[in-house]
Amino acid sequence: MGRSEAKKVLITGGTGFIVSHLAELLIENGYSVTCLVRDPSSLRWLSGLPIDVAVGDCSRPETLAKAVQHVSIIVHAAGLTRARRAREYYEVNQIGTRNMLEACSQYNPVIEKFILISSLAAAGPAGDGKPVRESDLPRPVSDYGRSKLLAEQEALGYRDTIPIVILRPSAVYGPRDRDMFELFRWASRGVMLEFIGKERFLNLCYVGDLVKAISLAMEKQTRSGSIYCVAEDRPYSWSEVKKALLFTGTVKALTIKIPYAAAYLIGLASELGSLFTSRPALTNRQKVREASQQFWTCDLAAIERELGFKAAY
Repeated sequence: MGRSEAKKVLITGGTGFIVSHLAELLIENGYSVTCLVRDPSSLRWLSGLPIDVAVGDCSRPETLAKAVQHVSIIVHAAGLTRARRAREYYEVNQIGTRNMLEACSQYNPVIEKFILISSLAAAGPAGDGKPVRESDLPRPVSDYGRSKLLAEQEALGYRDTIPIVILRPSAVYGPRDRDMFELFRWASRGVMLEFIGKERFLNLCYVGDLVKAISLAMEKQTRSGSIYCVAEDRPYSWSEVKKALLFTGTVKALTIKIPYAAAYLIGLASELGSLFTSRPALTNRQKVREASQQFWTCDLAAIERELGFKAAY
């Protein structure tokens, strides 16, 4: 099948590390891929791939009409994970999603599926240690999580007219990632930070598994409005994560245990420092609040049952 005959997919967030892995998989599976990017001169990992590039910005609805036309599936992966100001999360994650949906409704009402890449942060932590289910009442603990939850609500508002699927990956890691990679950078400098108190647990999601879940969501018949958590099917303690990280990096690092108040001040200092740069801080008070939660775990029964997903990594 030639590219002109292949099913056409539009992916937003084109220069992100998840999107680059997804584009590679979809091309391998015979799809015709278009990536929505703000700056076509900076394609990063997309350079050299047989894709089409649409120039646009989810925050500017007037740039989206041409991009959404003549595609069968949209994977909306654009979003902010770090921001200098809280309102930026909502402008990009919530309003950007609304703009994409409105463009689809107006210029491509017969689209086969709209897949929103949300986050486990939208559901919030498992307060009682019982893995979060998609049907549980969401309790996000950060503006990032709240903005993702509002993006989900924007998508669900269109479920009667546009086939909607929402994926909630847990902490995503893998090649090209920068957020989780910071842990390796600190370890390579000989330092690892850990909260004083009880052991913490989380589900992890390898990027190769996430893009496989996205491809399954594209291919399988699903109810419009379906929500699925995506992760490896076991929780890890922070001690296990730390041990694996040090083993993989073949380094030794001193673990410094700090109270929440000290971590909060570190986050505040990092935020204040970012005010004098053009880049958001890697650590801030809200990231500290998220990291301090004891359980970031999720139930995978729905995605295993309905999509046949099973983490390979």
